[in-house]
Amino acid sequence: MKKYIVLFLFSFQLYSQEKSKIVYSNETLVINSGKTLEIETFVSESRAISKSKNTWEYSIRIPFDSFSEISNIKGSTFISRTNKREDLSSSAIGTFDAKNDEVYKSDNKFKFFVLPKVEDNSTIEFSYKSKLKQPRFLSSFRFQNPIKTETAKFQIRCQSTTEIGYKIFGNYQDKIVFTKVKQGDLDIYTWEATDIPEFEAEDDMPSSLYFMPHLIYYIKSYEKEGKKEELLGTPEQLYQWYYSLLKNINKTDETALKNKTVELIKGKSSDFEKAKSIYHWVQQNVHYVAFEDGMGGFVPREASDIFQKLYGDCKDMANLLNQMLRYAQLDSNLTWIGTRSKPYTYEDVPTPLVDNHMIANLIIDGKNYFLDATDKFCPFTFPSAMIQGKEALIGKSEKEFRLEKVPEVESTQNKTTISMKLNLENNHIVGDVTATILGLNKSYLLNTLSANNQKENEIWKKILTENNQKIQLEIQELQKKDYQEQPSKAIFKLKLEDGVKDVNGKLLLKPLLLFPLKESLIDIEKRKLSIENDLAYVYEIQYEYQLPLDYKVEFLPENSKTENDLGSFDIQYKALKNTITVNQKIESKKLLLETKDFALWNSFIKALTKQYNQSIILSK
Repeated sequence: MKKYIVLFLFSFQLYSQEKSKIVYSNETLVINSGKTLEIETFVSESRAISKSKNTWEYSIRIPFDSFSEISNIKGSTFISRTNKREDLSSSAIGTFDAKNDEVYKSDNKFKFFVLPKVEDNSTIEFSYKSKLKQPRFLSSFRFQNPIKTETAKFQIRCQSTTEIGYKIFGNYQDKIVFTKVKQGDLDIYTWEATDIPEFEAEDDMPSSLYFMPHLIYYIKSYEKEGKKEELLGTPEQLYQWYYSLLKNINKTDETALKNKTVELIKGKSSDFEKAKSIYHWVQQNVHYVAFEDGMGGFVPREASDIFQKLYGDCKDMANLLNQMLRYAQLDSNLTWIGTRSKPYTYEDVPTPLVDNHMIANLIIDGKNYFLDATDKFCPFTFPSAMIQGKEALIGKSEKEFRLEKVPEVESTQNKTTISMKLNLENNHIVGDVTATILGLNKSYLLNTLSANNQKENEIWKKILTENNQKIQLEIQELQKKDYQEQPSKAIFKLKLEDGVKDVNGKLLLKPLLLFPLKESLIDIEKRKLSIENDLAYVYEIQYEYQLPLDYKVEFLPENSKTENDLGSFDIQYKALKNTITVNQKIESKKLLLETKDFALWNSFIKALTKQYNQSIILSK
């Protein structure tokens, strides 16, 4: 679906090297209702630029699309050294397509200009006007930016007969002051924040929308020629608009599509097998290509066209899948959903900003399945990783819909199992390794392999050697099992040179060769933001060491296990007459580690790392 634009003006990187600041960032939205609804936004901003070398701080990018117009761009630079002002020339303002390698066709564009003659300790100012053509596409206002903001103010001016909805998200909400006053027949809403620090991104954080304080606003209703017009404000109203966009699709001849469905389900005795056959066919044959062109960012294309062309975006693939499931007499419906980059619910944000994706919802024997064919290798019945835990809007009919939460995939369903049969030879560890991968872990692997076919061996090896680069692997056999209900599988020959130390005739062996989560300790002093994981998962690793002739076990580490709400490990040692077996199970349970979880997580990781350093002693 169309990722709706946000008037977020920075084209520079999130980390500012110098201490520049935004002196003021003002935005005024004016809504006039009469015979037509007119919506204009007036933006003005001033920045104090410390170092002219940081060109991204005075390079301005203003996004727009076919639903909006940008005009009246003005700008200037005040040079403190000369006490002179240099105005922006209109010829310096360019209009460019917003190119994105992942989007095939888009109406997203941007105005771009660089303020003139900027020197160290200059002050820049710019302003412009934006006109919005679609009233449901009001955007948001961010109070925080990648550099410090002294003052940020957003204002809505509208007739008292216009009802406004709004909600604030993110941090620093205590710094935002809201007022509402009347001025004649106008209502004036104002939100103003002062002294907001710069936003500093961190590795593996969730979307910045979870942290940066921002306001989402929308028109609930307005008066048109004396009559009240309802627009947005509830999930019901949003759904009614969404449904209106679908009522004229799938009107072309779908005979070929129907015949293909009959072919796919032939001989399938259960609804489950019928659905799986259709889902896998769409995954294998329809290629994801993003479209964000006008209403094409919201309205699915004809299912018959997608069936013929074999490419489309998420809406197109969902529509095709839904039509085929219905031709198989299955209970399927189109479903809107926001990915995990969106921190909103439909109740909090009943506007098109709430979601950016479309899937199909299938019910078999009373059980819900959320099917996302844009993930080419997502197992049947699994939600894709990016929609786990999110609220879905399931369309049933013109008036009927459901809001349901997508389940998170259990860690045990995303399992990597590794079995090793090892020998000690001349202080080296050698042997055979078999690895299997299930669930969303398998999906991630196969998507990575699909994008990097020439690096197949390296990708498989990384599964084992990410935290132990000393291991040498020679791949013997690979079985991807792309669209089968079986794990992907690889067989290796392993060698670890000097994996055994001879100390005064005794052999010192560190039996654990693989170290999931080893590098996961969090620097609590520095880390400020939560950590997002793509999925919860389990590693189960079994080592079987064949003892050298004339050697016996002198020391075997104690078994160890730890479990809390965030993760667990269980490491078991067992010595038989000629062999040692070690079973290592590691589990990561949560998709989101919040800052309040960090201390508990670190205690878990420290206990696990201690076990990674255990040794076995063999003596003659």
